[in-house]
Amino acid sequence: MAEHLAIFDAYPRWRLINEPISDDPLVGLQRDTALLKEVAAGKRGATARIWENPHSLVVTRRETRFPTFKDAQDQLGAEGWPVLVRESGGTAVPHEAGIVHFSLMFLQDKLFQFSMDTVYEALCEPLQMALTSLGLESGYGEVKGSYCDGKYNLVVDGLKITGTAQRIIGAKKSEDGVQRSAVLAQSMLMVESDPIAGTDVVNRFYQLAGSDRVFDPLVSTSVQQRMGERAADMAPGELTVLVRERLAEAFTQLTTAE
Repeated sequence: MAEHLAIFDAYPRWRLINEPISDDPLVGLQRDTALLKEVAAGKRGATARIWENPHSLVVTRRETRFPTFKDAQDQLGAEGWPVLVRESGGTAVPHEAGIVHFSLMFLQDKLFQFSMDTVYEALCEPLQMALTSLGLESGYGEVKGSYCDGKYNLVVDGLKITGTAQRIIGAKKSEDGVQRSAVLAQSMLMVESDPIAGTDVVNRFYQLAGSDRVFDPLVSTSVQQRMGERAADMAPGELTVLVRERLAEAFTQLTTAE
C-alpha cells in the first residue's frame, strides 16, 4: 500500500461531512477551524469535509499588513467580494459557487507522525480519483504565475486546477502523556468557476492593497474547461454536483476498503 493511504487506515472510522454551499462565507471559512479544534480536543475523530462558499476573497493574515489593505477590503466588499482572513499561509484565493473545497482533519501523535508530503498526497488522492472518473488525468506540480502556488497543486494539461494548504495545531495530550497535534489539510478544486475572472479579482486585491504581486490568469483551468463538449450540455451547477458526488464516492472507497 502507498504510504499516503496509510493515513486512511490509521483511524478506524472517518466521518465525511458533505455540506451545501454556506449562506455566509465567514461561517463557511471558519467551520474548518472549529472542526480542527474539536479534533485537537479529542471531541471529534478523523473528519473530512466537502463544502462550497459564496463570493469572497480569502487572504492571509500577513496580507492584512499591506499599506492600503483596509481600502482594498472596503472596495472589494462593496463590489460583492468580501475580503476574509484565514490562518494558513499562501496568497489570496477566491471562493465562490463552482469551487469545491475538500478538507481533512485528524489527530496525530508519535505513533502516527505523517510528513507534510504524505498528508498532501492523502488529501489529493480522492480528488485525483474523482477527476479520473470524469476522464481527466492529473499530476502534481508548481505552475509558474499561478496564485497560491505549490508543488502539491493538481495540474491537468499543464494548468493548475487545484490548490492545497496545511495547518497544524497543538492537541490534548494522550492518556500516557504523549504530546499530540491536529492536522488540517485543505484543497480547492476549480469546477465551474472562471479561473480568469478569479485571478483578476486576486490581482485587483493586490493592486488596491498596495502590493506589486501580479498573477497570470492564463495558467489555471477548471473541470468544466478541461471537459469541453462533454460538459457543454450540463445545466449550471450540474457539473459541480457531479464532482461532489464523485469525490464523496472516492473518499468513501478509500476509507472503507478492506
